[in-house]
Amino acid sequence: MTPLYAPDVFIKDKVEALAQRLGLELPHQEQWDFIQSAESLDLQAAPGSGKTSLIGLKLALLSQGWTSPTRGICVLSHTNTAKDEITNRLTATPAGRRLLQYPHFIGTIQAFTNTFLALPALRSRGIEVQTVDDQAYAGDALRLLERHPRFRKLNTALGHRTNGPELGAMLKTCGSVPGGTRRAYLPE
Repeated sequence: MTPLYAPDVFIKDKVEALAQRLGLELPHQEQWDFIQSAESLDLQAAPGSGKTSLIGLKLALLSQGWTSPTRGICVLSHTNTAKDEITNRLTATPAGRRLLQYPHFIGTIQAFTNTFLALPALRSRGIEVQTVDDQAYAGDALRLLERHPRFRKLNTALGHRTNGPELGAMLKTCGSVPGGTRRAYLPE
């Protein structure tokens, strides 16, 4: 089988040069072990210890020697913040920018599930997904809450509470999450 990347991508001089260019230091042996490992790994460390920066560096190194046009790297994060940091590290190099397009995927677990599992499953059942947008979803959900007969009791109960308007406003502001995950919704 053809190797996916050039064998020299993790040579110490290359690692140190790119780390310096990206403003990173690698003082610990565990960091070097991670960078030089060819295995798929689950990286665990304390918050703020530089896990995401280290992953960004490793991906930037891999991108410089990536040879396969059809096989890609999949990076899943729990947060948009981690995904954004990795993306920012990769945009710092021309080779790194290639990892931000097909056949590679860098994103949250939710985005991966939505893109590769949920939406294809819905479409395979003939269900047309009208939108994949937080703002549109939030607007439609609030209109449904305000107008649909099923929610009449909830709206009435909110109207009788002293903090009902505050709760209603909270519902409206909770509907949109800047930079949040994308959700598909279906028409009634």
